[in-house]
Amino acid sequence: MQLRFANPFEVGDNADALLESVPSCAAVFALFPAPREGVPSPPYLGRTSNLRRRLMRLLSPRRQSSKMLNLRELTARIEYEPVGSAFEGTWLLYQLNRHHFSGQYRDRMRLKPPALLKLKMKNRYPRCYSTRRMMNDGSLYYGPFSSGAVADRFAGEFLDFFKIRRCVEELNPDPSHPGCIYSQLHMCLAPCFAGCTDSEYQGEVQRVVEFLDSQGKSLLNSLDAERAQASESLEFEQASKTHHRIEKLNDLLRQRSDLVRNLRDLHAVMLLPGAEAKTVVFFRVKAGEIHGPATLSLDENVSNPIPLDRQLHDLMESLGGGASRPSPPPLPPWEHLSLLARWYYSSFRQGELVMLNPSQAIPHSRLIRLCRKLVVHEEAGTPTIS
Repeated sequence: MQLRFANPFEVGDNADALLESVPSCAAVFALFPAPREGVPSPPYLGRTSNLRRRLMRLLSPRRQSSKMLNLRELTARIEYEPVGSAFEGTWLLYQLNRHHFSGQYRDRMRLKPPALLKLKMKNRYPRCYSTRRMMNDGSLYYGPFSSGAVADRFAGEFLDFFKIRRCVEELNPDPSHPGCIYSQLHMCLAPCFAGCTDSEYQGEVQRVVEFLDSQGKSLLNSLDAERAQASESLEFEQASKTHHRIEKLNDLLRQRSDLVRNLRDLHAVMLLPGAEAKTVVFFRVKAGEIHGPATLSLDENVSNPIPLDRQLHDLMESLGGGASRPSPPPLPPWEHLSLLARWYYSSFRQGELVMLNPSQAIPHSRLIRLCRKLVVHEEAGTPTIS
């Protein structure tokens, strides 16, 4: 893997001139030492907001009393690539670390698995719980959440609307089982002491799946219909109870991030400012897996202009818009979800995220409007924060 710009580096008079010619922009860089006995050595990798200043600090002549890192005597080649946003730089640095440090790149990037909800479907009595482990075991995963605590809180609150179990033991229904507090409060179907049939329990699990897959709309519609029916029947007390449940559900759904959904339905387009003027960088998220980057230029001063919608269509196709994934899709790399969550939940997030429906239809007109918005903000010198 090679970055866009590369220059040999030799200690001497030309070295300082080379450093002066490096642009003062945000970039990702790699400093390669000379091969030892014909064997290439791994590079020093970094990301910076000012490439010239950073390289001068690393490659200028060492001051005798300085204890700062200096790689002037070791570097034989400089590679770098300008970036327009923090996420683009992080993504490029992630790719470089995977290429050059295949066994250490997760630690070097300080990546940890994302916080998810798992619905373990192959268990006789499935339960829903937060986890950071992803396995191809037929389970359904929902997320990513901003933290494990947020995932735990969301699971605890939404499960109050359903009656699937929350215990962790392997159940073997036995009428002599004492049950738990949830069964005593009628908040669980109590499969532990055969309080329900397997089909009844699976029906409740299906309601949970529909709730999570629809971002809560299935239960909200059901409660709305229940409240209307109670009102028509003049059962005002029941209508009031249902209304309170709807208010509680709406409070819960307002806390849910728009990014949280079934990983197989996690489709989106990321729009980020480009490194060059009047450019926008796109990433495509397909079932939680990130594809990209691809750059779109909005410069109208070209000899043969192509309509923006056509350019955008071709760009989306280049990011994997043509071929559909097998059903069900495989689990995405957890590193991609971790990087996506790190960017999305950041308080200084640059760019825009457009969520797509399960059919992955691309809203071209909306993307074009967002592209122009990004370019206007960049020209004005004000970063866009979604």
